[in-house]
Amino acid sequence: MRYLLILLVIFFTGCSVKVYEPKKTEHKKLPVNNEYKSLSEYTKNTLTFSTLKLKYVKKSDILDDGIRVEKVYFDKKGNELGKFIKINKDLAVSGKKLYVISQKKVYELPFLIFSATRKDNLVAVVFENGKYGVYDLNNKKMKFIFEGDGVLSVRYLHAQPLFYKDLILYPLLTGNVAVVELNNGKYIRSLNISQNQFNDNVIFLKIVNNQLFMATPSKLILFNPSYLIDYKADIKHIIDYDGCLYIFTADGTIIKLDSNLKELKKVKLPYASFFAPSVCNGNIWTVERGGYLLKITPELNVTVYTGNDFQTQYNEQLKLDGCRIYNADKVFMIE
Repeated sequence: MRYLLILLVIFFTGCSVKVYEPKKTEHKKLPVNNEYKSLSEYTKNTLTFSTLKLKYVKKSDILDDGIRVEKVYFDKKGNELGKFIKINKDLAVSGKKLYVISQKKVYELPFLIFSATRKDNLVAVVFENGKYGVYDLNNKKMKFIFEGDGVLSVRYLHAQPLFYKDLILYPLLTGNVAVVELNNGKYIRSLNISQNQFNDNVIFLKIVNNQLFMATPSKLILFNPSYLIDYKADIKHIIDYDGCLYIFTADGTIIKLDSNLKELKKVKLPYASFFAPSVCNGNIWTVERGGYLLKITPELNVTVYTGNDFQTQYNEQLKLDGCRIYNADKVFMIE
């Protein structure tokens, strides 16, 4: 028995140190600007970078390539309002507080904020306790609110609520999507896409080619009023480009799907661990945990580049945004 345990330890130890080793690489050194005076803020869900008054905060229980970063925000008079985490272009959060960036104003909501999206004076919000509803910025109160189911835990990455015509789609912590009428706050239905209450919240919610796509870490779903089509995978990232969807899995596979979730092509890069990809000049780019820069054509032809000193340790910050890669205190320009 002791001998068997030793063999098991050796086996799992060996597996844990396997890394991506590309068969062929090319040298491509990207231009770098490490004295950018006015870096545009960017985000990956609850991930924000800025060069001014920035404090990096890493949660010890987060096992993902995302890093929570807090930034100090100010009101119109220049008074400090505190540290907030940016969740999209116009909203940042800190506990129950919601900061509207364009207004430079803070609003106090009733519960801890998990995700939110703004449309005019209305903010669709999902709270950490599972409740969800709409907050009215003009009246400074909840317009309506619904109870939600509790969960054991969630993935750090998550989707934001989606305003779609006269509806609001709420990506819930349970892995389901609640559909609510915008004008009267009437609950219509719940789109059940997950039966797992552990790490299976909605991480992707988007309209592509006039079709609704939703995803948890375990599957991508095309929703139609008459039917559902799903594609099961161990999903790490999803990106849409030119009417197709590209899945990056935890085992290093890149999968291209059409808008009916038909698999068009896939390529596997064994043991590759991807940062969230970005589209630049017609190609998909990402950085692999080993420091490799990857260019992926829409046909899934992959070119692996070396020559850049990316800091990819788990305590470092790296984010692709269009043709730029923000990493620690540097900005790498792809093309």
